[in-house]
Amino acid sequence: MDYKLLSHLYYKSKTLYEETYISRYESESTYRFNFKIKGNNAFVVINNDLVQKLDKILELDKELLIIMNSVPPIALKQYQRTCLVDEIRMTNEIEGVNSTRKEINDILNDKNNKDIHKRLYGIVKKYEMLLNDEDIDLLNCKSIRKLYDDLTLIDIIKDNPEHEPDGDIFRKDKVYIYNKYQKEIHTGVMPESEIIESMSNALDMLHCNDYNFLIRIAVFHYMFGYIHPFYDGNGRTSRFISSYLLSKRLVSLVSYRIAYTIKENINTYYKSFELTNDEKNKGDMTYFVLVFFDFIIKSIEELYQSLLDKYNRLEHYEEIINKQFSDNDKLCTITYLLVQSTLFNDDDSLGIKDIHYYTNISISSVRSIIRLLKEYDLLSISKVGNRLTYDVNLDKLDSYNE
Repeated sequence: MDYKLLSHLYYKSKTLYEETYISRYESESTYRFNFKIKGNNAFVVINNDLVQKLDKILELDKELLIIMNSVPPIALKQYQRTCLVDEIRMTNEIEGVNSTRKEINDILNDKNNKDIHKRLYGIVKKYEMLLNDEDIDLLNCKSIRKLYDDLTLIDIIKDNPEHEPDGDIFRKDKVYIYNKYQKEIHTGVMPESEIIESMSNALDMLHCNDYNFLIRIAVFHYMFGYIHPFYDGNGRTSRFISSYLLSKRLVSLVSYRIAYTIKENINTYYKSFELTNDEKNKGDMTYFVLVFFDFIIKSIEELYQSLLDKYNRLEHYEEIINKQFSDNDKLCTITYLLVQSTLFNDDDSLGIKDIHYYTNISISSVRSIIRLLKEYDLLSISKVGNRLTYDVNLDKLDSYNE
């Protein structure tokens, strides 16, 4: 990244520092916001690097959609759920909250809302809304508070009751942000009246069509972190909002990868906040937006490569299945379905009823095919409660091709 931080120029030449700041801030290509960072007006310079990253995001998004449309619908649905579970685990892990795939899947499987007081229930059900393409209200400060309550408040109170918001909408006391070395690097906006004003300005920016939508997402992500409206749960809330907003403009699958990518690059993530917070950068958010765009690009590239690899393997196994079992259509259909599940779903293998549901093959016929696959030693069998589930032994299936 070639973008020079103002804080770096500050130590080289005060004259160059001031001239560069004025040039950037007053440029016709600069987005200026009604938001203060350490007393300076926030802005983003729409330079060549940023425009190229925007173009790359949109280009990669189209490529990802193409490969997604090539993957069988059942396999894609399973892959989306696996990515969603990973995303929830990673956004929790960033905050030091341990969560297991089983915990998350149990809540996703709770379709009758029986476990609303269960740990992680709120955050899992909110992320599930992304799978279902549901709309979320982000119009004003009360909307943000409601989202926070639904997303994570119960878990926050269980962990530390003192962290429950105590203001009219947000917190009324100070909050400090520390780096991994426990050095204080930021103090959230104070008092609550200023939190409300700053958040209102951030939301006005988010809904302003004068600015590019993806830039708005990155800028709001930073602003939320800078304001830090709650004592705890700010990171999880802001990452969810970013995922939700990305799901409305890019392929929805991208929104299930942001926290994962941030976790993989956590030092860069925190550093981008710290550098942008520096008073010597005079409100310049361009560096943060560039870093955030890099996260989006990396997310899409990794999703594309993962899907492409799985799709190529699926075609490979489909060829083996059709060659070896061409005289038995039901055997081909069920084996192909189980290969999809094995390749694209890390969490939940298929049982007899699932296979019947997806193939419309009778239960009795499914049982017969399962017995046949057992004889061929092609199945890996697991037991979840009283339910048996099945995956294909891919190494064994490969041996049919030797």
